[in-house]
Amino acid sequence: MRTRRGRILGGVIVLLAVALSTAGCGDDEKPVINLHVWEGSDSHWLNNAIVEFIIENGYGYPVETVVETTPVLQQALPRGEVDLNLEGWQQNIPDWYDEQIEKGTIVNLGTTFEGGPQFFIIPKWVAEEYNIETVFDLEDHWELFQDPQDPSKGVFYSCTIGSQCAQINEVKLEAYGLTRYYNLVSPGSYDALEAALARPQERSQPVFGYYWAPNALIGTYDWHVLKEPPHTAACWENVTAASVDKSLRPIDEACAYENLPIEKLAHSGLQKKAPDVVEMLKKANVGLEPINETLAWATENEVADWEEAAIYYLQTYEDRWESWVTPGAYEKIRKALEETYG
Repeated sequence: MRTRRGRILGGVIVLLAVALSTAGCGDDEKPVINLHVWEGSDSHWLNNAIVEFIIENGYGYPVETVVETTPVLQQALPRGEVDLNLEGWQQNIPDWYDEQIEKGTIVNLGTTFEGGPQFFIIPKWVAEEYNIETVFDLEDHWELFQDPQDPSKGVFYSCTIGSQCAQINEVKLEAYGLTRYYNLVSPGSYDALEAALARPQERSQPVFGYYWAPNALIGTYDWHVLKEPPHTAACWENVTAASVDKSLRPIDEACAYENLPIEKLAHSGLQKKAPDVVEMLKKANVGLEPINETLAWATENEVADWEEAAIYYLQTYEDRWESWVTPGAYEKIRKALEETYG
């Protein structure tokens, strides 16, 4: 599953491609649309592949993919170096989001899918065997999750190095009193995080970490989502403030991530650059269950190409995406599907 990376281009290469394509294009040629993607998010890769097929075949715009971290996106999207992020997850960066919306540098084009839960997990069999329900129960069971580099503590696998969720998770575990018992490890990539969680599951070993859905890892293994104090606006304001200002730490209490719809964030210039694409995107709700079903299909069939997974979605959920596009675009997309895959 992890080999499905599609057509990946670094930011510099993408920007060079844009410069070359616009420098030599005629009046009837359309500009490149740059889609951002989080490196390790299966759902994001899938959503990008679906939208790319629709944009290129239905609307005639070339599409390129830029793989970047959250901090880089926070700089690139307002400047128009990236046109579109189909999975904003702005609940993790609320101050930045509010500021850019107010400035008018970015716009919200609506829901991509319903609900983007983030959580702390352990294998389901571990929870059942040791009667572990809440995040606070982990205090008494750190030995199960022993850190191979430091046997005096357990290990918690967090977000990747430098990500906002890694800082949030550090604040949360500190507030829960667990940093006395667990070392926080932030892998260098999302591939490494997935491997850190998947490998113990394959070997029937305990593991404790952070993840999110929809994603193939969550559907492949049986997990127990640890109960946390319920999310409140006041609690989350304290958590996010402490994640960017260490002088506020430690805080007395923390809470679960909020489960919000995942939305499309675009550079404000995309409306002028591709108004027909923007109108399509405003209607494009890919849907949580269709994403989960498509990711499960891709895993079961060992699909090695995100475009192939996108084709499955487009063939299976035609009634859904047909409502997003114009009649003319629909006919072009159908023709492309038939010509490419029969």
